Amino acid sequence: MKNFLPALFLLLSVCQLARAAEVQVVTVALVSPSWNTGLPTAVARGAGFFKEEGLDVRPVTLSSSGPIMMALLMSGHADLVIAGAVAILRGIAQNAPVVVVSGHLNRMSYALMSAKDLKTVADLRGKTIGITGIGGMGEFTVVESLRRSGLVKDRDFTVLNIEGGPAARIAALKTGKVQAVPLTPGQRVQIENEGYPVLLDTRESLPEIPSTIIASTKDFTSSSPDKITRFLRALSRAMELIRRDKDKAIALG
Repeated sequence: MKNFLPALFLLLSVCQLARAAEVQVVTVALVSPSWNTGLPTAVARGAGFFKEEGLDVRPVTLSSSGPIMMALLMSGHADLVIAGAVAILRGIAQNAPVVVVSGHLNRMSYALMSAKDLKTVADLRGKTIGITGIGGMGEFTVVESLRRSGLVKDRDFTVLNIEGGPAARIAALKTGKVQAVPLTPGQRVQIENEGYPVLLDTRESLPEIPSTIIASTKDFTSSSPDKITRFLRALSRAMELIRRDKDKAIALG
């Protein structure tokens, strides 16, 4: 009996070390701190879904744009990125060694919020719209939505790149530096309550275009297919939890 207990403790320690050795790190770059982008990953971490899959997922959130996400991916600073579809698909079209491994949000979620004295999309003629990241999802969403409404960039309106994410865009709108900005549902709540109008909802203007996707390099998908499978399986469980229990998801996020 005296020898049994030390042996048991030794065995348990070895098992714990083996489990720790099996945990694999995955770095994920998120294009925005918004719930649209980050909530599923936060829920999967908080609920322990990644841990159950043997993954130590390390999210890096940047208030940035799709092109910068592509740069992070290509430089090896991230194994996966969760970002707007437009820049990723543009990169793939230009032969970047990147693949889409999953969808994340199948519809656009931006609303074009404007100054209080604007009432319709036509009122944007001659105005400036603030976006974050030239060539990114925000600019594409604005330009394509307005094109479908008959307004053409640089002819009917201009865009101004504003670094600093949604808070900086909102500040620019409030100070009159720009007359409209694209915002996601979570970002727009406060200023909508302050009386700033929604001129256009991209869920209606761009119904066929996915908003957010998960991408990786061809090298990572070839060398670590099991990591990607486990990551997506945990993320799927998180999304199911979000649909089933919103209060718990918010608490975990």
